[in-house]
Amino acid sequence: MTDPNASAGGAALPATTFFDPAFERIPAAAAWDGSYAGPVLLLFDPRADRFWVADAAIALATAWTQAGRRAVLADLSLDDPLLHERIGMANLDGVVDIFLYGASLARSARPVPGRGFYLISGGTYTDDPGDILRHPRWEKIVSGFREAQASLLLFAPAGAAGLDALAQWAGDAILFGAPTSGPAFLAALPAGVAPRAWLAPPAADPSLHVEPHREPVAGHGAAFEDRFPEPEPAPTPWPSTPPGAPTPMPKAPAHEGFPTFDELMSTPPEALPVPDPAWETATMPSRFGGRRRKKKDAEASADAPSSGDPSTPPKPSQKRLVVLLLLLLVIAAAYFVWTYHPEMLRIGGAATAAVAPVAAAAKPPAAVAERGTALPYAVSTVNFESMAPARNAVRAKSAKFPEVPFYVVPETNQGRLFYKVLAGLYPDTTQAVAVRNRLVDAGEADTAGVLGPSALIQPRPWAFDLGTFDSDSAATVRVDSLAAQSIPGYVVPVPFSDGADRWRVYGGAFADSMAAVPMLRMLSLARINAPFVRRTGRAPAAPR
Repeated sequence: MTDPNASAGGAALPATTFFDPAFERIPAAAAWDGSYAGPVLLLFDPRADRFWVADAAIALATAWTQAGRRAVLADLSLDDPLLHERIGMANLDGVVDIFLYGASLARSARPVPGRGFYLISGGTYTDDPGDILRHPRWEKIVSGFREAQASLLLFAPAGAAGLDALAQWAGDAILFGAPTSGPAFLAALPAGVAPRAWLAPPAADPSLHVEPHREPVAGHGAAFEDRFPEPEPAPTPWPSTPPGAPTPMPKAPAHEGFPTFDELMSTPPEALPVPDPAWETATMPSRFGGRRRKKKDAEASADAPSSGDPSTPPKPSQKRLVVLLLLLLVIAAAYFVWTYHPEMLRIGGAATAAVAPVAAAAKPPAAVAERGTALPYAVSTVNFESMAPARNAVRAKSAKFPEVPFYVVPETNQGRLFYKVLAGLYPDTTQAVAVRNRLVDAGEADTAGVLGPSALIQPRPWAFDLGTFDSDSAATVRVDSLAAQSIPGYVVPVPFSDGADRWRVYGGAFADSMAAVPMLRMLSLARINAPFVRRTGRAPAAPR
């Protein structure tokens, strides 16, 4: 049992509040109230149920967003990130990539559909998560959040390495763990961090369950009203009637001389009054033909012939209508002749007016053609049996050699599927040799699995064309969407005849169509139709 008077970092631990994120609202102690001045540490006991911890943090971020606060939830559980899995999002560029590889914060924070807040996943695996929590870039990131008046929620496990370093940025904490997690929180909370609330999973022990209108057990939960808040006020009910009495129906105002609904139901048919034919036009609103209908009837009676004699001359209104129709026909005929047969307007061989020749149809602009160079050569670096470590290797190598493009290619070797990390797209072997030498010297290219360094340079002229875009950012979004479907892709700039560059997304790099079968299967499962083309683009040494 947790002693409510025990303290961590100079502040007493709050009493636990049982919380079920499946149906309960965020307790008042954990709700955003404007008093949080900076980032908030969401500290959880790693021994607690993973699903409950993740759902509780997601529910808290959602509630803060619904309260009008922009919130960003960052997963600092770097050894085993779990928020993205619970939400159903891909673990793309995340916390590690922001601090170690210079990834953009705006791009790494992705909106969570249907919840409003943003999530920064764990990202690339790192051997030393403590370096992230102690990184000097925190100052700039926290300053940006404070200027934007947004809340940064730092989801971290108790006992994480470098947790003390977050105390200078996060002055408040919300705890997630069972009532028995007190010692873990006492040992993990950094000095200077004030715990605001302690959320615990619903108690499985009946002795810990809080019955209505009873005081909670010390240190084990909040009052019944805090865990089960009062529902929203219901709309005001209809006026009550005596038991067994029929509910009175609101009576519409009756027209004078006509029975009400109750009278109508109790009156025999022969006793019902017959409506006056003039009643409809007298009572119908003008919008539906009341007064206007009477006016039209009057005009019709005035314009109608006094007898059935066909020799009766038409009224003036009929004459005006006939003249108007004839005038419209003349105008239409003149327009037709002027547009399609202007030669008919010539009199005595001379044109009455100079008719401009029909302008020749403007020729469509010449189609913009691609001016890319064939880029068949690449440098093989390392192979993996799954995609995740291959993508991590791409990030790590790109950080060391930012001018060299690295990408993943799925390919089978002796019946086994490998994810190969290739470097560069080169038009000839001269440039490929220079890059290979740099990678080998830096230990970034594995020469153990090949006959020699020369075998690292491979001709791979074929790839799948996954779309061409007008901007690099749009192409990158396409690559991210493919990565969410476990399909690797990469962006290559391609010059065009109009002088502008466009960005093409390629999938794979293969020597022939047989080598491309594994990736073709991936695209087919994702229902993506992509042509198999020769890889072209802007040569690395070509002037821009």
